[in-house]
Amino acid sequence: MTHKNELLHSLKQRHVTMIALGGVIGAGLFVGSGALIATAGPAAILSYLIGGFVVILVMFMLGEMAAKSIDSGSFSTFASQYLGEWAGYAVGWLYWFKSMITITIEAILLGAILNDFLPGLPVWAGALLMLAIVISSNLYSVRSFGEAEYWLSFAKIASILLCMALGVSILLGLQSGFPAPGLSNLTAHGGFMPNGVLPVLAGVTVVIFSLGGSEIAAVAAGESEKPRENVVRAIRSVLFRVMVFYVGSVSIVILCLPWTDSASLKSPYVSLFSLAGYAWAATAMKVVLFVSFMSVMNSFLFSNSRMMYSLSQRGYAPEVFGRTNARGVPLNALALSFAVCLGILAVHFASGGDLFLTLAKSSGAFIMMVWIFIILAHARMSQKSARSWLYPFGNGVALLTLAAVLLSQAFNPDSRFQFVFMCVVTLAIAASYFTLRARPAFGIVRGK
Repeated sequence: MTHKNELLHSLKQRHVTMIALGGVIGAGLFVGSGALIATAGPAAILSYLIGGFVVILVMFMLGEMAAKSIDSGSFSTFASQYLGEWAGYAVGWLYWFKSMITITIEAILLGAILNDFLPGLPVWAGALLMLAIVISSNLYSVRSFGEAEYWLSFAKIASILLCMALGVSILLGLQSGFPAPGLSNLTAHGGFMPNGVLPVLAGVTVVIFSLGGSEIAAVAAGESEKPRENVVRAIRSVLFRVMVFYVGSVSIVILCLPWTDSASLKSPYVSLFSLAGYAWAATAMKVVLFVSFMSVMNSFLFSNSRMMYSLSQRGYAPEVFGRTNARGVPLNALALSFAVCLGILAVHFASGGDLFLTLAKSSGAFIMMVWIFIILAHARMSQKSARSWLYPFGNGVALLTLAAVLLSQAFNPDSRFQFVFMCVVTLAIAASYFTLRARPAFGIVRGK
């Protein structure tokens, strides 16, 4: 039986909703929030409010564009439609490249956790094992991916809600082993903003990095039963996610733990349980982190393969990656992801692990560049239709904030490399479009 090279719309609303809800809950929240609080003090909550506001603006822009047109790899499609073919090409390949970094990082982190539980299993073997397991959930069908991500996201959400419930009980004085601190931690130990405004602004970078991945809901909704309705509903739920899971939970941590307690803030959610007398907290949190990393890896493998499929369908990548099997799975695109991940893992472990930090630092800069393209595409759409409630204020605020964050990296010795690396890769991708377009014999860029 023959089949067309098309993706199947087999994800249900519950899948898309849970992918959207769980998309931003990961190590950035469970671990990264503590490092930010230890630097900015109680004013870290302002970093989350500012960063969250930018993410909300960008995702609402994406939702408005998705309401008019939906396609797999949608934000790349929007860039093509409103900014030109070169922009769609650049956004698609930038996102694909960034996703490969994220997938590899998650595999390494999963391998490290497995090594903690099973010391006889080397980190490299654990990383390879988890890469094979997660890609298997993507190989069978989009429904199998949806089911796997549904339950992984459910576990993450349940975990963070449990942490928040514990924090509230501490604040209400319901934990006998943990005296209720009231509001004292907001002003004690040097005040609300003990280190000034600069750490707060720098913290916005951490928040935006943590919230990267919100756009995956748009890709997943493209393979749901009602793409346009589901993508808009999923993206609009970002307001709930940011306010509850990030701003809400971080506020609880700030109220419960002094910002000067650097030891507890290394893993703040574990510390809440440990200080309340729950000795099993550290082991339980390792399981939660394992689930979180697995969920992120699962989601990015999905979105990565669909982006490659979309690039191929529009003539921006070789035709072979636009082919699907009878279940609508782009197997060749997934095989490419697997092969590239293996290559990165090999280089990482051969270099003694030095590549990990470099990759981790650069991934956030790439997602911010993708978001800048989304903002510009939305502005162009608004100029044509003049029906957007965000334009031009929302576009200006989001664009200036992201530009400021990226430029701040250029002047910071600790983050200058990631800024330069992102710029070089972006320029190389843009240049490759015009180079390949001028040589149609390669058969890759077939746009007008």
